[in-house]
Amino acid sequence: MGRLRVFKNTLFLKIIMIFTLPALGILYFSTVLVLDKIKLLDEIYKTNYNLQYMKMSETLIYSIQKERGLSILYDAKHEGITLELEKQKKTSDLDFNNYLKNANTYILDVPEQKEIFTVIKELQKKFHELDEIRAEVKNLAMNKMDILSKYSDINNILLESISSIKSIKSASNFNEEFINIYHFLVYKESFVMESALISFIINEGKVDNKVKNELIKIQSYQLESFNNFIKNSSMDIFNKYNEIIPKELTNKIDKIRLNIENNINNNSISLDQWLQISTQRIEDLDEICSIIIANLEKTTKDIQKTAFIDQNVSLLFLFICFVTFISLLFVLKNIIFKQQISFDKLEKQKKVYELLNDTNKYLLKNNTKENLYSQIHQIISKHPSMVFSFIYDIENKDENDDVVKKDEVYAQEGVLKDLLLMRLDESRQLNSDNLINKVISSKSNVIIESFEDNNISVFFKYSKQFGIKSAAAFPIKKFAEVVSVFVIYSNENKFFDYEGEVLFDKLVSDLSHILEKFDYEKNRLNQEKELKITSFAFESSEPMIITDELGKIIKVNHAFCNVMGYSRSDIIGKNPRIFKSNHQDKEFGNQLWNDLRKNGFWSGEVYNRKFNGEIIPLRTTITAIKNQDNVITHFLGQYIDISEQKDKEKVLEYQATHDNLTGLPNRLLLLDRIEHAITKVVRHQIVGGLIFIDLDNFKEVNDTLGHDVGDSLLVMVSKTIHKVIRDEDTLARIGGDEFIILLDNIGNNKENAKINILNLAEKIKDSLNAITHIDGHENVSTPSIGITLFNDSSVSVRNIIKQADTAMYVAKKQGKNSIEFF
Repeated sequence: MGRLRVFKNTLFLKIIMIFTLPALGILYFSTVLVLDKIKLLDEIYKTNYNLQYMKMSETLIYSIQKERGLSILYDAKHEGITLELEKQKKTSDLDFNNYLKNANTYILDVPEQKEIFTVIKELQKKFHELDEIRAEVKNLAMNKMDILSKYSDINNILLESISSIKSIKSASNFNEEFINIYHFLVYKESFVMESALISFIINEGKVDNKVKNELIKIQSYQLESFNNFIKNSSMDIFNKYNEIIPKELTNKIDKIRLNIENNINNNSISLDQWLQISTQRIEDLDEICSIIIANLEKTTKDIQKTAFIDQNVSLLFLFICFVTFISLLFVLKNIIFKQQISFDKLEKQKKVYELLNDTNKYLLKNNTKENLYSQIHQIISKHPSMVFSFIYDIENKDENDDVVKKDEVYAQEGVLKDLLLMRLDESRQLNSDNLINKVISSKSNVIIESFEDNNISVFFKYSKQFGIKSAAAFPIKKFAEVVSVFVIYSNENKFFDYEGEVLFDKLVSDLSHILEKFDYEKNRLNQEKELKITSFAFESSEPMIITDELGKIIKVNHAFCNVMGYSRSDIIGKNPRIFKSNHQDKEFGNQLWNDLRKNGFWSGEVYNRKFNGEIIPLRTTITAIKNQDNVITHFLGQYIDISEQKDKEKVLEYQATHDNLTGLPNRLLLLDRIEHAITKVVRHQIVGGLIFIDLDNFKEVNDTLGHDVGDSLLVMVSKTIHKVIRDEDTLARIGGDEFIILLDNIGNNKENAKINILNLAEKIKDSLNAITHIDGHENVSTPSIGITLFNDSSVSVRNIIKQADTAMYVAKKQGKNSIEFF
């Protein structure tokens, strides 16, 4: 009513009515006629969608039929059938995925066929169960009748979905032929089921009552569907059927049916022969099906052509009426145009202002982004010019992630949101020229004045269906960076003009300020929380100190004071150098600082000096703390006392390299020292030697006097030898009663070395023979001694020991208690 204010001159209004009412009447009736034709053509176009749905359903039915037949014949020993079945499974899955994709599109194109939603859900459930069925078939855990039943359920769903497709009122010929195809597909399915059962019977060589009854049931259903097909077929289709289906083949099939019905042995036909016959029949039926579909496609095109011509004629009539009407209104256009534009702008701005006032009331009441985004859409939806709006949140999205997640889209629940989520993934590709990417890349508004020729929105294809005529996308920024895209759709063309864009910019700016406020508040709370955690952590049981960038200690906790023995006042203001010991050299300190500068942290072991002068080992981590400009402002030192661990390591190391009884080096330590001795004799060009001592009759001492006496003898031997050899020589116990003496410098040449080592061996022999009693018992043990010399690295460590051992055994053979050289 508001727009009638522009017609202030009633006389002028009467003149307009006299000239325009007749034209309006003609225009109205022609428009009704055109709309009726458009509606008729739209309905007729649906015949093509129905036909496409039937074709893709028939493709899936055919795949299931083949997989069902192979599953019934499957035998793990038959490699050919196994390979063919695996191949067919993949084909069935591919055809099912194609069906799902096209069926969803079909529902969008033909919304009244909503029953297909139920079919899709049932098929998804059946295909989910199909994985278990396939596994049971593979393991031969399912009987053939159950296999037939399970697979046939899928095809029955598809066939029922075809029969459920609503007829097109204005296309009776199409409807009749469409129903006839359905009867033919039912007929074909029942024959394929019959073929699978007969294959099973021939393969088994017998037929039980259950299989026979099922076969009779299928044959009856097949006959019924065939009669329906023949009854509704045109004469051309009937003649084609008789021409393609050979009578001889039909007779063979009827004979096989009769034999099975009368329980006559079917050895007269092999499985391969039957498969050849049934495959030929199925291929013939496929050919007939293709001919029927081709005829139906021709019928569809003829109907569409006729409807299109009728529509064009009505459009021509409408155009003539419209031109007449426009001619009358052209005079009025210049008079009211400017006033109308001004009035519309004022009305639109008024409504937008009201909308902004409503939103501003809610902005300050929200404390989370989620609530804010959700409420914005509820308010905008109340505006009569708004169809739909959504916010696409990219704040936490990985730039390489193209998948649209549900929680990234904020919009009102409903059909449009569901459609948006489905279509957004298709449109949201990197570098693609779509509405959202344009806003993100340009960081500015994108306005679609009309949907007639701007195909950059996910709703372009459905704009007419939902009354969308224009759209605007605004970047929601936070600290100058785009974090979300706000998209609004209007049912008015050019709704988002300059004035409207400015007003919505104000709303988006307010949103940005609120988001920044949320971040400030969140950061404030996080900082408070981190300060509490830091304070608690610093006063924990782990020793810590904090220094400034120059290394001056500004904070120290109780745990550090307790470990180091200092008070806080002794440490604050000092440099950590006061704890330095001489355990680590200057190079160690340089490496520590290099790692700190390069990596921002250093971790390792240090040996500090405590207040009482004691050296303490600490596992240390030093971290450089940097400000927002990446400049070091402080250092944090964290320490763990590892004194007890080091003491345990020393004990374990000693136990690993020394004999428990005598405390002498064991074989492991001896091998290491011989390695060093070889290096020494080579470097200084001197001669080294090895003396191998074995106690004669030691077993007799153990057996007659006991192991305690034997152990006492070994201890006495080690002490006696130590008195004879030099401090720098190594005495090791390498076995029960075996000792080795390593001499890393016994002479400058082999002659002197041989004399020197022989003299030493004589002294050792004499000193050991001087042990006459052990714990009050007579000592019957004597030493057998083997000697070897070495002055280069040509002989390995183990071979040097082996040489001395060999010489010792020679001494034993000479009558024991003697000395021999290698």
